[in-house]
Amino acid sequence: MIKILLDQNIPALIGPWLQDKLGEKAEITSTRQLGMERMTDVEIFNFCQTHGMVVITFDEDFQNPLVVHDIPGYGVVRLNIYPTGFQQTCEALQRLLETHPVDAWEKASIVIDPHKIRYQKKSAN
Repeated sequence: MIKILLDQNIPALIGPWLQDKLGEKAEITSTRQLGMERMTDVEIFNFCQTHGMVVITFDEDFQNPLVVHDIPGYGVVRLNIYPTGFQQTCEALQRLLETHPVDAWEKASIVIDPHKIRYQKKSAN
């Protein structure tokens, strides 16, 4: 089972929607549920590494090596879409699920653009 952390900028209703889509394949929580709203991006990234979680975010800092080292770490899914509402987020994640199953998100750097998905898997060392 994959563990997923929704960053503070992800609409709150995405958690239940994504959990319904993935069922027992994933355990989904959010920074809001964990009281992590005031943590920096680096602190959230490190929390995900410690707890084996893929982070879903709109924040490009999670894929900027000048801000966060060891990218993609355990895994980053960045939504590069606008607007950032519930419906647009659902549509973007649905496109990702149709092309890359949730178990392929671990140790991957994924960017969901409006018309394409960029996927890069961390090579095993």
